Amino acid sequence: MAPSKKFLSVAGLIGVGLAIGLTLSGCGLGRNDDSPGNVRDPVVAATVNGRPIYIEDVRAHAVARGLLQEGEDLDANSDAFYFALEELIQFRLFAMEAEARGFDRQPDVRRQLENAQERVLAAAIYEEIDQQATNPDAIRRLYEENAGRLGQGTEIHLRHIQFNSREAADAAKRRLDAGERFEALAFELSTERDTAPDGGDLGWSLLSDVSPAIRAAVQDANVGQLMGPIQIDNTWHVVRVEDRRERGVPSLETLRPRIVDWLRFQEITRLQERLERDARIERLREQEQGAEPSDDVPVPPDATAPEEPLRPAPDAGAPVGQAPPPFPFPMGPGGVTGGAPAAPAAEAPRPQPAAPAPAEETPAGPTQ
Repeated sequence: MAPSKKFLSVAGLIGVGLAIGLTLSGCGLGRNDDSPGNVRDPVVAATVNGRPIYIEDVRAHAVARGLLQEGEDLDANSDAFYFALEELIQFRLFAMEAEARGFDRQPDVRRQLENAQERVLAAAIYEEIDQQATNPDAIRRLYEENAGRLGQGTEIHLRHIQFNSREAADAAKRRLDAGERFEALAFELSTERDTAPDGGDLGWSLLSDVSPAIRAAVQDANVGQLMGPIQIDNTWHVVRVEDRRERGVPSLETLRPRIVDWLRFQEITRLQERLERDARIERLREQEQGAEPSDDVPVPPDATAPEEPLRPAPDAGAPVGQAPPPFPFPMGPGGVTGGAPAAPAAEAPRPQPAAPAPAEETPAGPTQ
């Protein structure tokens, strides 16, 4: 059964046309690797007054309309192909009619066409950034330059009870040796009340991150062994080894998605900073730092509602006003290898990326 035709407004026609363009750019469809803009598979599905509609255009439109999954083959005998082709023919006919009536010279339509062109061109830049961010050599180089920042070695899981005197620690140790539960005594006696409700649980830490006094006591201890009392400054600690394990460096494949996110963010930040530096930008109103956008900014009477882009920017995982993806390696005193750009915090509603947040570190045990 042939699908019913949809008669669209000029704005709707432009919107769907924009969706086609963005999908083509985002999916890499319909382009020749050697000659940008050329159709990769120049098979003509139909012509309208001599102007061709290519198979790849039909496939891209089917993806944009949700009739086809990305990467799925399009059967020329399928309903999805027929529906997408018929809709593209309708768009072409309506577009030609709009040109014949002079709609393309109307200010509001012309502005929408210019906006659509800008989005498609910007999508081409995003596509190029994606190619750079997914370059295997760039990913491997960042990994090899920063793999040394990744924690490795022995990890240890400890519980502790903290006391203000050696006498109190000795008394608790005798009760533990007599068989009382460590968690119960930690809850009852520990002067370090942050961990006392959890039975003195300090979680997992790299052995190298534990305070020297405790590290010296537990580095050769067996699981379940009690150690102490151990003095740290003016406090005394009884410690139990819960578990220990070896932690290796995460593989390149494990970190690849985070590395790609970082490289993409870095390229967008660098390009935007350079372009803004060389451009003259005059805004109706500058957003105050930390202020919420208000509704009192006047809107031109002929303005149309903005359309949601079908293919978001590569850094869309970090919405405006939120932090970008963290650097995939710990941020030590040396900073980021390769000189990542320092960018100010994001300001809503301007799409200015914020400086990367450091990767979270595993909490260490009591420090000296």
